[in-house]
Amino acid sequence: MADGGPLRLGGIDVPHDKHLVGHSDADAVLHAIVDALMGAIAGPDIGELFPDDAAENAGRDSAEMAAVALEQVAKAGFKIANLDVVIRAQQPKLAPFKTPMRERIAELLGLDTMQVGLKAKTGERVGPVGREEALET
Repeated sequence: MADGGPLRLGGIDVPHDKHLVGHSDADAVLHAIVDALMGAIAGPDIGELFPDDAAENAGRDSAEMAAVALEQVAKAGFKIANLDVVIRAQQPKLAPFKTPMRERIAELLGLDTMQVGLKAKTGERVGPVGREEALET
């Protein structure tokens, strides 16, 4: 995590004084979803699909990555029944942002909001998450 916000999670900007550092927009929630979708079809991981040494991926919107993963799922003959994401972050408190994240994820993946679960947990002040050095999905 680095100084300066906002924090991009689940396709929305969450007001915070820190942000995740990455080659793309560093949306850890959408990245986890992309990896889960690709894993479900025994496909490549997000780093293989969108290498961090490829100039076109610099600052890339993770919503575009989710669209590619969704397309791959459809090509493999599957569709998403539901998904569930757990975010571990000490700060910011994510409860007010869970519904907007669920709505945006559902929109991106062509799902009903009821098909998208999202939970937020803290690090209980233990480890990198608890010390606000990291966020996990």
